[in-house]
Amino acid sequence: MASGSDGGEEAAESPDSPAGKDSASGSIEVEQKFLFGPDAVQKLKGLGAMPEASVSFRDRYYDVPDWHLTLADHWLRQREGAGWELKSPLRPLEGAATSRGQQNLPEPPAGARSHEPQHPPQPLEGRTHLATQYQEVTCPRDIVARVCGLLGVDPAAGWQSDVARAVEELGLQEFASFVTQRCKYRLASLRLTVDLDEMDFGYAVGEVEAMVLQEQEVPEALERIQELGIRLGLDMKSPIPGKMSVYLCKFRPAHYEALMRAGLLRKVRAAADEEGN
Repeated sequence: MASGSDGGEEAAESPDSPAGKDSASGSIEVEQKFLFGPDAVQKLKGLGAMPEASVSFRDRYYDVPDWHLTLADHWLRQREGAGWELKSPLRPLEGAATSRGQQNLPEPPAGARSHEPQHPPQPLEGRTHLATQYQEVTCPRDIVARVCGLLGVDPAAGWQSDVARAVEELGLQEFASFVTQRCKYRLASLRLTVDLDEMDFGYAVGEVEAMVLQEQEVPEALERIQELGIRLGLDMKSPIPGKMSVYLCKFRPAHYEALMRAGLLRKVRAAADEEGN
């Protein structure tokens, strides 16, 4: 088994979590991915991991036609049974602002007022470890505000609590849709969860995950993830492509290449391609 990370494609909550729960908005997810073999469950149980859920759900991801949101490392997802979530990087990359003209963004809806979009994030190659860190926003009002900020428009009155309406009227389009079969385990001693995911397009990947409320808690969460990786015998130094990398490589190659050039996705190696076929 090997470990790794990818873009902000994954979610922390289970599919039956309350959609749009304000108290969850702004949580920080720290995770590291790994490929798992047939002995993964046995190893987890040997460390005291308790099975928490076995569920199946469909994820749908949305962006504008020129991929402005995902190129800024912001991932807008609608999960079956859970609702909408926006995952965004913790810190922007300073000095790299882009304009609507440079990105060829669609014109804002009539009456909208233009704003400068936020800065793009730090690419994967600029990070000092393989674990990814994303803020998870589930409050509909906050999701709409952040998406509009990136696209340079003011939120319309009817969008505040209706993400679906905002998505439609802003011209966002579905660029990925797939079903995941997930087995979730919890290690109470390390305050970690482990998800073993198998997707309907033929790829399987696991992830070790910690949830924190403040950025100051991230280093300690990284230590716990590394400790579990050692105890499971994982290679924590080899990058592993996540499900979104493999999906886009297989079904949306132009989008995949654009995100690769931006340094936001892990390269899909031959081994991942073979497993995904």
